[in-house]
Amino acid sequence: MDARNRKLSKILIGLLLILLGGIVIFFSIFALGPMPVSKGMEDVYWLIFAGGLNVVGGIGYLLVYNRSIALTLAGVLIIVNLIPAVQQAMSGNYFLFPMIVMLIILAVAVGAISLWNESK
Repeated sequence: MDARNRKLSKILIGLLLILLGGIVIFFSIFALGPMPVSKGMEDVYWLIFAGGLNVVGGIGYLLVYNRSIALTLAGVLIIVNLIPAVQQAMSGNYFLFPMIVMLIILAVAVGAISLWNESK
């Protein structure tokens, strides 16, 4: 039963990374709008990049069975999601900030689940 719970948690976290990353991409693309890009729009490009990497990371996490690759993936996702979070906190523009925080928590969960799978 414990192995089944670990596998289900891995599938759930991977699917949540894909879903939330897709939502971040969707809203970020529509935030650009039809107007030319202004100087303060680099935050949106970081959001699109972070969302895309979360989708790729979620797919990779579902397919990876190696602990060191999963831990590296978790570290990369944490760093990539921290960049737009810090940019938004510094600029005072909190567009999709709760989504980015959820993605950071999921990236930490990726590392925790991979460590949990190896400890049992």
